[in-house]
Amino acid sequence: LAALSVNGFAPISTPTKLIRPTVGNVRQYAFYSALRMSESEPATAEETAPAEEEEEEVDEATRLQLEKQRRADELRAQEVFIQRSTGKHECTNCGWEYDIEKGDSMIIGGMIKPGTPFAELPSNWRCPTCRASKDSFKEVTEEIPGFEVNQGYGLGGNSMTAGQKNTIIFGGLGIFFVLFLAGYGLS
Repeated sequence: LAALSVNGFAPISTPTKLIRPTVGNVRQYAFYSALRMSESEPATAEETAPAEEEEEEVDEATRLQLEKQRRADELRAQEVFIQRSTGKHECTNCGWEYDIEKGDSMIIGGMIKPGTPFAELPSNWRCPTCRASKDSFKEVTEEIPGFEVNQGYGLGGNSMTAGQKNTIIFGGLGIFFVLFLAGYGLS
C-alpha cells in the first residue's frame, strides 16, 4: 500500500512500440519516446530495432506535420524581442521617473542638470520623492516584437513599437472617416 501511495501520481510508463505515431497522438508518442530514453536502463538491440521500424512506418502526413512543428520551433527560437531604452529610469519604490532630458532640477533642491545620463549620476544620489538609493531604479524600455534580422527592413515599420503602429493604423482610419464625411458636406 505504501508503494501505491508514493507512485500514485507518477506517469505510467508505456512502451513506445505500443503507441503508433498518428496525427492525433504525436505529442503522446514524443513524450513516451523521451520517457523511454531518459530511463536509466539502456535499450537493448531488440527494443531499438522495432523503434527504427516504427519511425519508417510513419505516414507522410505525420512526417510532414513533425517537420512543420520542428521548423516552427526553430523560428520561435530565432524570434527576439528587442528592448529599446526610452531614456527614463523608474523608482521601484514610489514610481517617480528620472528623465535624462529633464534631470531633477525641476524639483526643489534638485542639482542634476538636464541631459545628464543616469549612469553619470553620483553614487550617493537618491530619489527626490522617497529617498531610495540609485540602485532602486530600473530602466524603462520599449519592446519591439519581431525577428531581429528584419528590424532594418520595411521602411522603418519593423522597428516601430506596437503603440506606434496602432497610432498610424487607427489615425489613418480616422482621417479617412473624416474625409468621407466631408464628401457629404460638399453636396
